[in-house]
Amino acid sequence: MKKPHIWISDLTHTAQGFSSLSFPLGASYVYSYAKQQLGKDYNFKLFKLPENLVDALKLRSPQMLCFSAYSWNFELSYKFASLAKKRDPNLVVVFGGPNFPTDEVEKFEFLQKRPCIDFFVELQGEFGLVEILQRLAEYNFKVDSLKSSGEKIFNTTYISEDHLISGSMERKRDVNVIPSPYLTGALDEFFKLPLIPMIETTRGCPFSCSFCADGLASKNKILRYDAQRTKDELEYIAKRVQGIDELIVTDLNFGMYKQDLVTAKEIASIQKVYNYPKIIGAAPGKNKPKRLIEVVSIVKGWAPGASIQSSDPEVLKSIKRENLSTEAYREVIDHVNSKDSEKSTSEVILGLPSDTKEKHFESLRFAIDNHVSFLRMFQAMMLVGTAMASKKHRKAYGIQTKFRTIPGTVGIYNIFGEQHSVAEIEEIIVASKTFKESDYLECRVMNLLIATFYNNSMFGELFEMLKAIKASSFDCFIYMINHPELYSKRIKKIIKNFEKETTEDLFDSWQEAHDFVLDPTVINQYIGGDMGTNELLVSRALLFNEFEDVSDLMFDSVKGSLEEKNLLTQECENYLFELKSFLTAQKKDPLIKTKTVKSAVFKYDFEEIRKANYHIDPNSLPVLDIPLNFDFFHDENQQTHISNQIKLYSHHAHGLGKLLQNSNLNMIFRRFNKSARQMEGR
Repeated sequence: MKKPHIWISDLTHTAQGFSSLSFPLGASYVYSYAKQQLGKDYNFKLFKLPENLVDALKLRSPQMLCFSAYSWNFELSYKFASLAKKRDPNLVVVFGGPNFPTDEVEKFEFLQKRPCIDFFVELQGEFGLVEILQRLAEYNFKVDSLKSSGEKIFNTTYISEDHLISGSMERKRDVNVIPSPYLTGALDEFFKLPLIPMIETTRGCPFSCSFCADGLASKNKILRYDAQRTKDELEYIAKRVQGIDELIVTDLNFGMYKQDLVTAKEIASIQKVYNYPKIIGAAPGKNKPKRLIEVVSIVKGWAPGASIQSSDPEVLKSIKRENLSTEAYREVIDHVNSKDSEKSTSEVILGLPSDTKEKHFESLRFAIDNHVSFLRMFQAMMLVGTAMASKKHRKAYGIQTKFRTIPGTVGIYNIFGEQHSVAEIEEIIVASKTFKESDYLECRVMNLLIATFYNNSMFGELFEMLKAIKASSFDCFIYMINHPELYSKRIKKIIKNFEKETTEDLFDSWQEAHDFVLDPTVINQYIGGDMGTNELLVSRALLFNEFEDVSDLMFDSVKGSLEEKNLLTQECENYLFELKSFLTAQKKDPLIKTKTVKSAVFKYDFEEIRKANYHIDPNSLPVLDIPLNFDFFHDENQQTHISNQIKLYSHHAHGLGKLLQNSNLNMIFRRFNKSARQMEGR
């Protein structure tokens, strides 16, 4: 008898470019362990792209289809599962992933609504899938016979004759029994795609945040991979990566444990030899700031911070997020900002239980006036499998939600010769007992302004000056939002469209949002990017391309806020005028004509100002008798980096928005020095 085919997928939408830009790491662990344990009995195959799965299904029907499903690919996965099972009723369908209810009644409802799912594997998918296959073998791969038996399967839930059957739910401690998908070659084919490699050195999270699926008590124990394995994986990746500058460390609290120091040293060693990774994405540890600081001091390209979510004690209590002190937060931010090459980050979530507009603004103020350099602002999402999404939690806080399409997750796919439309829908909080829906839009506009003007050092030099004269940076944004008359026609149009799209993209029910986007007259507008984009990312990209107008608004708001506080002197005005011209030369159209050299003349020595990291008081800054000529240019490393980033994210507005959010913009802004002609004259 031929070996049965077991296919494992972590699909990404591709109609608008890859919606998930990372390697299928989670699914590859499941694949590698199953192949190690049962490879002599089964043929295993791993998929990422829906097109590849379509091509494979044309040739044959496997005996089992497995899907690693998340909020951003669940409907795509279920579409493939349902169509494949309709074509082959004997097909066994297995789903896994973090977004599965914890309540028994809700689990039953979830599976009842999705009848083509035979088994849902919880917690560690590696061990659950192997046990399913072992049990199926005892029943000659007849899934109905196994399900009718009511036999309990490790880490697995299914419905049998209208009864929910769940096996023991636990995590096996030794994750090193799972073969490395890198070192076994399971992920080799994905180096050929424009995907970002991911690496996992620990599993689990000791915290219990109610908005996170990893906050469950079942995942509180930290499991670790051997240090040598991590070292070997890092080198394996660095030798094979092509045209990608980034590495994602999937650990939920990187920098919090002793082992992270070892990992950091290995990354630093790899960076020296391979000049990779230049950018590191990782969720920083939520306490132990001194250790986090030590890790930050070792590696390059990582901009950690502290994910405060909210600065309000009542909000933090509501989400069980009381695990990072104010002082610890400031300590981490100050250290990261002291490194010339790195900048700090933080996260704030809008609409959490007990939140208000005033509390949200104060959380933004707390982060900005503590000098975090990049602020990620999210909306509270109701993720299946989290405590916050439970019926009990919704009722307790009077949570009201709306539904919208997840940007980049809409597509039309040719499956078995027919066109099938698919879209992913997310549920977000727009109101609660304490948060008025009418305040939602104003908070979102504030988020847009901060994302545009503050993040990624867009005007970092300006905010350093404000720090030097002990002025509040956040006051500038309060002034900006209170003085819309300062906005140019183009900026007004972009913000008005942002408000319109933010409102129009929200629906009262999942079904309403789903039916709207899949309407034949609408879906192509989503795919083309005319509708359903991430409004904040796209609007930020549009504003980024209007640098002169944006610069006028920023500097006018700074002058206005300083004047209100009696801090605007003539010397300050003079410096602001020169600084605006300087930043325009450095940052206008940074992705265009990267080999062109620009020149401009200034009354201040910006080379000396740079040495002080722009932390200067204009009131004591000397004005040059003879103006200096400066050249602005991209060096060779920047030109290569910009080319790679554009390949990864593309030129369109949504892609540019992702680039602006995920990249270190100092890598794309022009370098500068005193003009060679001027130096010769001296």
